[in-house]
Amino acid sequence: MNAPRLMFPQPTLQDEREARRLDFDSQGPGAGATFLGMHPTLAALGVGAALSLASASHAQEPSCWVYFGTSATDDARRGLYVASLNQATGTLSMALRATDKSNSVFVALSPDHRHLYSLAEVAKEGHRPTEAIETYAIDIQTGFLSNVGERVVDGSEACHISVDPSGRCILTANYDAHYVEVFPVLPDFTAGPRTCLVRHSGSGPDKSRQESAHPHSINADPSGRFAIVADLGLDRVYVYRLDAASATLTPNNPPFARVAPGEGPRHFAFHPDGRHAFVINEMGASITAFTWDGERGVLAPYQTIPILRADYNGSTNTAAEVVVSRDGRFVYGSNRGDNSLVVLKFEGSTGALSFVQRMTDGVRVPRNYAMDPTGRWLVCANLVANNASVYRIDADTGRLALTQTIAVPEPLCVRFVQK
Repeated sequence: MNAPRLMFPQPTLQDEREARRLDFDSQGPGAGATFLGMHPTLAALGVGAALSLASASHAQEPSCWVYFGTSATDDARRGLYVASLNQATGTLSMALRATDKSNSVFVALSPDHRHLYSLAEVAKEGHRPTEAIETYAIDIQTGFLSNVGERVVDGSEACHISVDPSGRCILTANYDAHYVEVFPVLPDFTAGPRTCLVRHSGSGPDKSRQESAHPHSINADPSGRFAIVADLGLDRVYVYRLDAASATLTPNNPPFARVAPGEGPRHFAFHPDGRHAFVINEMGASITAFTWDGERGVLAPYQTIPILRADYNGSTNTAAEVVVSRDGRFVYGSNRGDNSLVVLKFEGSTGALSFVQRMTDGVRVPRNYAMDPTGRWLVCANLVANNASVYRIDADTGRLALTQTIAVPEPLCVRFVQK
């Protein structure tokens, strides 16, 4: 099945001025949103009204907000987008632009889902754009985002952001600058001054991709006592002790687990049983399964399973994201190049992974995807296609079925907030 070609019609200046005025009037002072890139008729409704209309026909049915981080940098498309997902039908509303910060690539939510943290780039006079962490308050009724703070950091933009389970600190990974950072969350929920920076050094066997360390993601464990860093350049998955009160990291003992040389670990996910975890290897197009000792913070690899089809002979393929189903029975991985989402079964008694399905319908450079809070729907961000695809998840088999595709410019990250 081929995904439909979706366009981003541009409103006129008069359309946008009217949209800003109407939304300002309806939301109150300081609440005006920007949402270029949508149809002028919808623009004139204002973001709160448009999203309310999108879900009005099924108001009695459960629904959630879907937020998209994007890599768009041009004035007409850049920023974060939001849509409404009907969790009974899987219908996703039109995605509207809620913020306009350039290169809003990756986002994370506070534990109570009332604040959203986004990586972005901001202009620095006479220099290249510099890193910023944006803090937005979420209006749970309308999906509206209001910026309540910006922490500008001297350096290049990070590639990954997360929040610890207590909500007291923000963690980021910087691929190009070879370090991970920690920022305390202030009483007003904004990011405070950086309190910790840990640099990685070394190299891997592939000199074209692993000429240096490349931390690609950082995630706190469910207890909040440890932070896991997947370093693509070093073929290592680091474990740090996390002190959320002081927002600092210290090396664990042992300090890391290894994957096979040249695999290039990228993103990481814990299993809900608290005893297993997974890393997707970008370069090796595989998923490595670990046992997890939550008391000592120790990862031990026990299986690596390929997710690229054996007969693939296209251009370079890189794997991107790993997600575990809500019930822990299935693990999902993505390929960019082969353009596929791969479903694996997790055998609870042994921890073994086995192949279930390769989904290619509606998939085009799937950088990131996530499951809604019910575990019934998967939304995939397709970077090159400028769209997001919705899949129904079969509860018994874990298999995916494409149900819808909507336009989103250069989507990189997907996050859900239950209404």
